[in-house]
Amino acid sequence: MKKLHRLRERLVTAVPGLDRDPDRLLTFVEEGSIEFRRGRDLTHEYRFVAQLVLTDFTGDLDTVMLPLLQWLAEYQPDLDPGEALTFEAEILANRAVDLALRVPLTERVIARVDCDTGHIQAEHSLSHFPSHACMATRWQLLVRETTEQEWSVAAEWDAPHG
Repeated sequence: MKKLHRLRERLVTAVPGLDRDPDRLLTFVEEGSIEFRRGRDLTHEYRFVAQLVLTDFTGDLDTVMLPLLQWLAEYQPDLDPGEALTFEAEILANRAVDLALRVPLTERVIARVDCDTGHIQAEHSLSHFPSHACMATRWQLLVRETTEQEWSVAAEWDAPHG
């Protein structure tokens, strides 16, 4: 589940205030399965729905979604656009919400069997598809409520490959 740990790290560093209280981001695995084909090696792929729950969130939803979508574009670009992300929110008092996000993820494990030595070498293949169109290493999310207002910085984070 190395990919889920990386996704969690991205959100903790990108969502304003979450780095000061990372325990507000809960992570779970739902609907996990393993795709495996019989053969000499034990290579397989984890397939699961990652659930991330951000508790007592009071910020702008874009400060969560845009870093998440940017991460998905680089680490899970093969997702069906209509099913890449689902979410629910429980509205709490004082404009806070508990936000639950669900993202289907895959993680391939190359496991080579050496019958002569009795070794199995396992390596997680965390594919990365960087965008060469945007080479910025630091991002700022600028927002405004109306076209008459000035833009203001809502969030900042390092690029997934940065």
